[in-house]
Amino acid sequence: MDIHGKFTEWAIEKGVKINGIRPHRFEGRGLGIIAEKDLKVGETLLSVPLSALRTAYTVPKSLTRVLPKTGTVHSLLATDLLLDKSSARAPWHAVLPSTLDFKTSMPLLWHPTLQALLPTAAAKLLANQQRKLKLDWAAVSSAFPDIKYDDYIYRWLIINTRTFYFLSPLPAHQKLHPSNRDDCMAQSPFADYFNHTSSTSACSASFSPAGYTISTPVNIKKGEEIYISYGNHSNDFLLAEYGFILGEEGGGNQWDEVPLDPYILPLFSAKQQERLEERGFLGKYVLDRNDVCYRTQVALRILVLPARKWEHFADGMEDGVKEQGAVNKVLKKVLREFELEAKEKIEELEGLKDEAEMEYQRDMLRRRWSQIEGLIQTALDRIQT
Repeated sequence: MDIHGKFTEWAIEKGVKINGIRPHRFEGRGLGIIAEKDLKVGETLLSVPLSALRTAYTVPKSLTRVLPKTGTVHSLLATDLLLDKSSARAPWHAVLPSTLDFKTSMPLLWHPTLQALLPTAAAKLLANQQRKLKLDWAAVSSAFPDIKYDDYIYRWLIINTRTFYFLSPLPAHQKLHPSNRDDCMAQSPFADYFNHTSSTSACSASFSPAGYTISTPVNIKKGEEIYISYGNHSNDFLLAEYGFILGEEGGGNQWDEVPLDPYILPLFSAKQQERLEERGFLGKYVLDRNDVCYRTQVALRILVLPARKWEHFADGMEDGVKEQGAVNKVLKKVLREFELEAKEKIEELEGLKDEAEMEYQRDMLRRRWSQIEGLIQTALDRIQT
């Protein structure tokens, strides 16, 4: 029996109920969940009891007493995972991603040359990760000076990529809930095998005082891969936080989007920025698969309308049809500038030395910038027609 079979037996012993599914290695894509039989709409595929979860409340008190009370749940779970040398969860530990998996997929561990070529949104998320990791490591290394950084960051990434949103339902824990939503997390055995999709066919993961339940909203044929949704995330988010992007097969990522702030904000004078901020329309401009956002439409009009007419549009008193042509002219320049950057990034990636350990990362970044090119071109085509 392989490690996944042993882990499945271990999970069942812990009260996990598994219905017609099993872990499976998909060629070229890694591990996921496959249907062992035909499954019907509404069937429960997996139930994970509260007692099987790994949470802040399952961490030994000997550990929580040593670490700062102001520390993150993320760091607490990572440290617990690192220091846990018992055999109790050994079958679970055996099926977790390897260090090499993370070095290949997670931008946090990439060479700085590649990190510098990340799209804006992914780069911003990476910077936030680096800040969080630095603070967490400072607290943990102070309490446990013998811990090695590489060992810690590996567990930190496991918690980052393989946890579910969690708030303890137990009355005794109500006042202890983390104030930071990002720290509401738990490891859920077997559930962490599921891969992500943005499709409406994604299985629903729900939580109750009994634990986690995953059920299917559609009929599933034997042999099909089964997915859940990690949330309505862009590919830049998925890349930075999970180490993958959704391809165009199956309709692509329905929630994909890219920020336009770096190309739009420089267009405004200080006075215009002040007026936009007063009205709540400064920044957070995005292009998604359908169009630029309403915030973008409002902001660009400040460049082509008299002050009073712009205020009327911002207040919803004007439909903005008359000046749409002038707005589109500015938008085309913005998108062309963005398109030029995407092409330059792809050229830079193709010009990097052909090092084997960077091949996967380079390919992923090329694909991501090509997707961004596609979003831009689709938007330009809409404007043209």
